[in-house]
Amino acid sequence: MKSDLPRTKRIAYLSILVALAITLRLLKTALFGPVQFINFPGVFTVLGGMLFGPMAGFVIGFGSFLFSDIIIGLPGLWTATTSLSMGVIGIISGLIWMRRDKEKISKAALGVSTYILILFYDIFTSVILLVVMMRLDWISALTIGILGLFLPVPTSGGFMIGVGPITEFTTTMFVVLIFMALIKNHNIIWTKK
Repeated sequence: MKSDLPRTKRIAYLSILVALAITLRLLKTALFGPVQFINFPGVFTVLGGMLFGPMAGFVIGFGSFLFSDIIIGLPGLWTATTSLSMGVIGIISGLIWMRRDKEKISKAALGVSTYILILFYDIFTSVILLVVMMRLDWISALTIGILGLFLPVPTSGGFMIGVGPITEFTTTMFVVLIFMALIKNHNIIWTKK
């Protein structure tokens, strides 16, 4: 599958999406600290995958978490986990949406798929980090990872009630709203069949 975009424009669009993800994550961290209520790299990873294909989604997801963690000053084992996991979300988003006529994509279908992708990302990264860093068994890690989405779980650093559904919802809303604006204004050259 080839894009109708010239290589330089494609690189420019991907760079802009990575820069937006990094900048907004840094701004959120500067204003609110580690409080999680939206996943900006997730927003631009899903959009990048659906607009430019699986490999573009991977580059955006991987790059946005890797570089923002380095800039924030928090690189560690979790950086590899979150970067690779978000890259996989970008690949999946690209595989789901890249062959479709973008103007005919249902907002509901986009919202449901985005919510599921970000939910999967949250659970997967929590479980991997709990198994690797805290040496929990897989069942305990999965239990804590899922409970941590809804309840404050001290072993996973949680303190907010319902942080998972809030994050998934706001991330999904941003994806749908940005996508609707792009469709309305035709500001992007879509990946063709």
